Amino acid sequence: MTITVSISDFRQNLSDYITKVKAGDTIVLKDEKKGEELAHVNPVKKSTIGDLLAYVKKNGPIFTTKNHPEWRTKKDVAAWVRKSRKEAERDFSYIPRSE
Repeated sequence: MTITVSISDFRQNLSDYITKVKAGDTIVLKDEKKGEELAHVNPVKKSTIGDLLAYVKKNGPIFTTKNHPEWRTKKDVAAWVRKSRKEAERDFSYIPRSE
């Protein structure tokens, strides 16, 4: 449930509103004078490794060799990084290379 309150009401009843947030409610803080929303106080959603795996499975891999053929092998990636660094005209000579 979403509860809209003024900042002064929220401040005066902070403990009660925090209890509601812990129970799963969202608190919307509103400026009484301007009538505009200033902030949302949302409960923290605790994710599990299962949630992460489900997300990855649903959304699939973003970087694949099909849509980024320049990343097929470690050697290809290293060449791509070197080329990108040269194009950016940045100096990375202080980083040791491993080939």
